[in-house]
Amino acid sequence: MSKPDMTQARVMKIQKGTVITLPSDFVDAIGQPYALVILVMKDKNVKLYPVDSGNVMYLKLEIEKLSKSFLEELTMVFEKAGLEDILFTSGICQAASQCYYECYFTPEQLKISPSDLELHMKQISGVQKVILKKVPLTG
Repeated sequence: MSKPDMTQARVMKIQKGTVITLPSDFVDAIGQPYALVILVMKDKNVKLYPVDSGNVMYLKLEIEKLSKSFLEELTMVFEKAGLEDILFTSGICQAASQCYYECYFTPEQLKISPSDLELHMKQISGVQKVILKKVPLTG
């Protein structure tokens, strides 16, 4: 008895537009009505994350000075906010002399308001700027 394949693949044509069309067997296997689509700029990879609603938030932290306690403080804020399911994170990235942290999540899981989340993020050691916004829904 053979095990099912762990992945499926198709080579598809890339065209400009606001809709992604997938083979029907992919859509059936995904089983969700929406997807967060992310273009990772450094390697030009496109990542697709199935979600059950079109409501997804983007969080970016600009970090002036990366402290040893940054990840611990970030984890504590996430726990306090009820933010357990991060769809995608860049991790901590350095660009020139600046550090950044980016992530995407569904706001339905939050135990606090997005504005309170933003306030808590601003209190993390070394955080210079917080950007928290809804990801546009297209298509």
